[in-house]
Amino acid sequence: MENGLPNTNIEPGSLLDLRLNKGMLPTLDIAGHTFYVDLRMNKLRPKDDFISKGIDFTEIKDYYDRDRRAFVIPYNPTKREFQQDDVSKMTELPTDIIIVQFPNQYELDIVGWNRKHGNSLTDQDVKQMHFEARTLPWVDTNVIEHIKRNVAEQLNPKEEYIVNQPKDNLYKIPTDTQRVLPTYKVFGTEFIVDVNQLELRQKANPKNVISLSDMEEKAVQGYRFWYSPNTKGLTKYAEPGAKLAEIPDFVKLDPTGMSKKYNISEDIMAGMDDFKLMVDQDVFDKIAYKGIIPTIDIAGHTFYIDLFNDKLHPKDDIWSRGIIFSELKHYYSYKDDTYTIPYNQGTHTFQEVSLNVKEIPKDLIVVQIPGKRTLDPIGQNKTSDLNTSDYLKKHGVQLQFEAKVIPWHQTRFAETVKRNNVQEMKAKQKSTISPKPEEESTVNKRKGRRM
Repeated sequence: MENGLPNTNIEPGSLLDLRLNKGMLPTLDIAGHTFYVDLRMNKLRPKDDFISKGIDFTEIKDYYDRDRRAFVIPYNPTKREFQQDDVSKMTELPTDIIIVQFPNQYELDIVGWNRKHGNSLTDQDVKQMHFEARTLPWVDTNVIEHIKRNVAEQLNPKEEYIVNQPKDNLYKIPTDTQRVLPTYKVFGTEFIVDVNQLELRQKANPKNVISLSDMEEKAVQGYRFWYSPNTKGLTKYAEPGAKLAEIPDFVKLDPTGMSKKYNISEDIMAGMDDFKLMVDQDVFDKIAYKGIIPTIDIAGHTFYIDLFNDKLHPKDDIWSRGIIFSELKHYYSYKDDTYTIPYNQGTHTFQEVSLNVKEIPKDLIVVQIPGKRTLDPIGQNKTSDLNTSDYLKKHGVQLQFEAKVIPWHQTRFAETVKRNNVQEMKAKQKSTISPKPEEESTVNKRKGRRM
């Protein structure tokens, strides 16, 4: 009896008999080569290949896909081994590896698995003894996504050329020192309301500031933010003890200050909210109700901001497909709310570049475009089924934008091109250096045995 199963009950010649009594191992075909499934060694051993180290299940444990219930690994068909490359440095699809998918250990060798873990066996356990790995096309993997992301990162400006832009378009003026400013309590702590700077300052500690820039707009009126009763300042929702603070519009917190700031009488101010004061109502009306489409100038050409079709459509160019936002996802910076993309001035389109080039592309430039909510927050509200006036106070609305052109020499891409040329030069120099012919040693020239 082995593993609770009497050997006399095993049908001779059955798969279970071949596996359990005859010691035959299951096999797996990977890209035309046969591997033995050897769970005692915890690996896949290539048949008739004593040089290859095979595929160790311990090394590929992080490559198990729970959704597919299978291993998905990079595989070198020449070495017949698992090959782990750094996808963060990939600039093109590898030529020496493929991606293969095959079942887990339990499905490959249920007898070996149960024997290894002390489980019992039944005659129905062994369904097959030979398996075939599936070779996946690159589009079914995330490698292409990594390559695109690597290219996108190279287009960003180098540190010395980065200029920190304000996170919003808030109208701020110096603090009003001619009067005593009102206060507002946040969970029992008193804060000074400074509408000129659009911030709350802790009365007992003026250096502790909560700015509107760091708050979240509520859909209609007011603002909210995660607040720490311990530090009396901003925090994250996941922090222990964090509380969600909500405050009214600034026009409610300090109507006198807002009246003075915007030069509007308090009587008129009484019927207004922050949206009507802080958002350009003329521009809002043109975009929201008169159908005027905002535009952006990219290197001298005007594009319509068409969020309904999720694209930038070039004016007076019916042949161009324009710039489609869904193709730019790897080029978007959440931190800066911008797309930094290679742009073809001739076709008025986004055009991908390779990181293996030896010179800067002559027909392309690098441009930086604001995010969709900045370009057309009203259109974004409409496509998201929100009120047209929601979330407009911090960034405002504009009818015209201009993309920023980033010179190639200010990007990390320029350094990549230089590095490619250096590597090519070294390769050429290495190939031109011919090895010296080996001189016949004096020992070989002697005849007879040396005494």
